[in-house]
Amino acid sequence: MEVNSELTLNQAEYDLPNNRKGKVAVFIYTGGADPRQALDRAVSTYVEKNGYHELIDAHLDNPWMRVIISDINNMEQKVFDPMNDRMSITKS
Repeated sequence: MEVNSELTLNQAEYDLPNNRKGKVAVFIYTGGADPRQALDRAVSTYVEKNGYHELIDAHLDNPWMRVIISDINNMEQKVFDPMNDRMSITKS
């Protein structure tokens, strides 16, 4: 697969038990060709033979973006507390 300037990758790591790291990757395609084909190839190349989960737009109206998460089954699970659990953005 060649480098494609119409395809961007944003990725972040998160901590897992046993000093392991998981990844979240967001692919965005801005080209004029079929986004599904370009993103299918990119995701396949990125994940290689590793297991992953792919999040799909609930309204199925955004074929230009793919969100991939590794090791979701190994993430720490906890009961959601609506009084305390918030997605807060912190500065590094």
